[in-house]
Amino acid sequence: GDVLEVVLTMLQQQDRHFLAEFAEEQGRIRRYVAHTPEELYPGKPHLAAQARKIGPRWFMGTHYSRAGVEGIIKKACAVAGVRYGTDVVIAFSPTAARAAHGA
Repeated sequence: GDVLEVVLTMLQQQDRHFLAEFAEEQGRIRRYVAHTPEELYPGKPHLAAQARKIGPRWFMGTHYSRAGVEGIIKKACAVAGVRYGTDVVIAFSPTAARAAHGA
């Protein structure tokens, strides 16, 4: 599974309000999670079709770089009140990094 999906799902399991709170966060252009794919990628149906469902009412964006995923996970940890690097530790394998760059 995708590391971002695993972390977001784990944080939601620990706090059922997490995804609703994290939905307020966004990158330069768009949100990381939303109730519909169209909310993640407004006006871009070809990208909305690639959103990934996480849980019964949420979708997450896809196609982030390794650095992008790490930044999103850091923001998610801050919203959840957990410490990145202590409470949540991510080890990106060289194979995963190559796969992410090749995608």
